[in-house]
Amino acid sequence: MVNNNIKNYLLEFPNYLSMFLFSFFMMLSSPILVDMGKSFNIGPESMNFIITNFLLGEIAGMLTLVFMVRKFSQKIIVVLVYIFLVPAAIGLMLVPSLTFFYVLYFASGFLLGIIFMNSNLSMLQGKVKNKESVVNLGHGFFAIGALVSPFIASSFVKAGINWKFIYIAVIVLAIACLISYIIIEKIKKASGSLDKKIKPTPFREIFKYKKRNIYMLLTAVLMLFYVMSEVTVFSWAPTFFRVEKLFDIYSASLIVSIFWVGILAGRLIISVLSYKYKAGVLLIVLSAISIAGFALLIFPAGQILNFAGAALVGLGFSGIPPLLISSGGRIFGSDVDVSLTTLFVIGIASGSFIPYLIKVISGYSFIFSMIIAIFFMAIFFIFVLIRKAYRKTL
Repeated sequence: MVNNNIKNYLLEFPNYLSMFLFSFFMMLSSPILVDMGKSFNIGPESMNFIITNFLLGEIAGMLTLVFMVRKFSQKIIVVLVYIFLVPAAIGLMLVPSLTFFYVLYFASGFLLGIIFMNSNLSMLQGKVKNKESVVNLGHGFFAIGALVSPFIASSFVKAGINWKFIYIAVIVLAIACLISYIIIEKIKKASGSLDKKIKPTPFREIFKYKKRNIYMLLTAVLMLFYVMSEVTVFSWAPTFFRVEKLFDIYSASLIVSIFWVGILAGRLIISVLSYKYKAGVLLIVLSAISIAGFALLIFPAGQILNFAGAALVGLGFSGIPPLLISSGGRIFGSDVDVSLTTLFVIGIASGSFIPYLIKVISGYSFIFSMIIAIFFMAIFFIFVLIRKAYRKTL
């Protein structure tokens, strides 16, 4: 029994690696927006729009997958996406035009959105029985990718290497993901461990229960405000500390890396605590920790306190997405693709608006362009309490 369980976890390796690839790409630009902007003769707040394009592409990819899997083989779709990601990354290294660079970021977001959705679906539909555990592990790899990416990007720039060469790492990771996916699929086929294809339910049948729909909406609202706060941190925090608090590029990158270390550590802790405490209780505690962490991250003048705040925010953020995914994924039963698409699309759509909001607010006050992250988490905290109270009516 134990050996079978370990085997089931190992069979999810392509999904873990894909989660690593997704966050690795997403975080590459965060510490070097100033340097990227110089190449295109624009400010970092305008360069940050690549995150908007990436997130909009991700939404398009997720929506495309949820419809395509009803007509085409999911395996073929995934293989083609990995293959197409390679020329997209090559294009990011070569295009001199800012417009085409934005377009390629949208295309990359589209492809990685399909990969991200497929990985989450596969983990929830896989043979590992403890879904909270496997999702936490997968998102632990997400945290590792986001952790190492800023270090690599800032190290390239600090060493005098053109920032465009960072996309070579994306090409290598895409090829590694493709190879691992093909190998694991062959192992599954040889051992008879292929995941069973679940026949999708018609959409009108899925949404026919009012209370279930309201609970899904409340969960989506939580994802919405969480993503808005997270996008503010990962896309803007390094630039904020470079410009407002005059951190050097290494220290600014360290802020966001410490944030992801906190997330990684927290996910290991939450994977254990989830056996003992309910998701609603954990979400209350985590959101309170996040708000306290923001107070240390933004306001004090000392770097040590800022670093401590980044770690606390990461610790607070750590369990929120896995808990929302694992609990939200069960709302519509076997139709987890609909549940996750609803969560991710609403959340990420709100996150894609953040770079525009940051640009407007930073024109008046740089510090308020970071304070909005606290505001979003405060609303998140309120809706956690509302959802917990509503759950008692189900």
